[in-house]
Amino acid sequence: MTDRPDRPGDESRDEWGVLVIPVDEPPPGDVATEEDLRAAPADDGPPAADDPSPGAPPPGPPGGRTFSLEGRPAPSLYLIGWLGSVAGLAMVAVALLSGSPSVAPLIALIGIFVLTIGLSVAAGYQLVARAGRAPHAYRGPSTLILFGIVLCLSTGLAALLGLLGVRSDEPLGFLVALGVVALTYLLVVALFVVRSGALRWSEMGWLGWPVGSRYGPARLVGDMGYALALMVPTLLLALLLAAILSQLLGVLPAQILPDTATSGDRILILLAAAILAPIGEELFFRGFALTAWLRDLGPRRALIRASLFFAVVHIANVEAEPGQIGVGLAQALIQFAVILPVGTVLGVLFLQRGMVAAIAGHVAYNGLGLVLYLVGRSVSGAG
Repeated sequence: MTDRPDRPGDESRDEWGVLVIPVDEPPPGDVATEEDLRAAPADDGPPAADDPSPGAPPPGPPGGRTFSLEGRPAPSLYLIGWLGSVAGLAMVAVALLSGSPSVAPLIALIGIFVLTIGLSVAAGYQLVARAGRAPHAYRGPSTLILFGIVLCLSTGLAALLGLLGVRSDEPLGFLVALGVVALTYLLVVALFVVRSGALRWSEMGWLGWPVGSRYGPARLVGDMGYALALMVPTLLLALLLAAILSQLLGVLPAQILPDTATSGDRILILLAAAILAPIGEELFFRGFALTAWLRDLGPRRALIRASLFFAVVHIANVEAEPGQIGVGLAQALIQFAVILPVGTVLGVLFLQRGMVAAIAGHVAYNGLGLVLYLVGRSVSGAG
């Protein structure tokens, strides 16, 4: 700190750097000393440090409030949710590290089941804990917890389908797998969000959105046309980004779709990727997640968070080959960079026009991209 020369009118002030202390003015009010506070009745003074007020974080190390049952509205649900989630994750980790082809799948299935129970109980706890929030705030379970439930259910069902001989790397199995995921999105949102009263379907952008408005043929055509007009340049931008990053990183984008041999296979993949996937993903990522964050964060921050969430989730579609972690990371980066602007535009469509426009935009993007992909495969195969 350095001394400054006195300025006119400030002769009675001592000034050190940015700290100014008036010396000729009385204090703004009565000054209570520590002895006064000790002598005063308990209800007249502020609460002591060792007697926190209701709702205040208990004293202790960082994280003590997070893992404490004190003050919880439903401590048993909180405890079961934590224990089930941790136990399920531990069992899945053991299955992944064991490498035993005979025992690991069974341990993984049990772990997924336990994790699903734990996350479901945690979602129930959040419904109880958030019931007292303001009416305009989101009062349902966390988006991440519900996505974890979707991931567990869809993974467990996919494993059971695999035991029945349904393979997701074949066109029919790919259609069934995406159908299962879409139904899981619907089930989780309907059970934990709609049935609990946290959000209504109309509040999540479905017909009648904005709430109380009518939806007719004219608006349907307008929403579809507007979505198509936005998604065509978005698709071109995504293809350009993929090509540039592919050249810079020296890897090809990950192939997510199964191989096709007949026109029937192409129809099955088109139904899966351009119909089922858009409906299920828009229901969850825009209808539910974006709406929930919109209530707590506002449009801009909710759109950014939902777009990042959508892009990160799609990284899971990348499967790295053993010994090629670098290639897998590069493909994951390409996937993230391509999906991020797509998720942003779909979020804008949802906020401006509602769920039908978002689904139409997603269908247009996936459908046009799939057609270009299949045409390219046919041309390269013929060549």
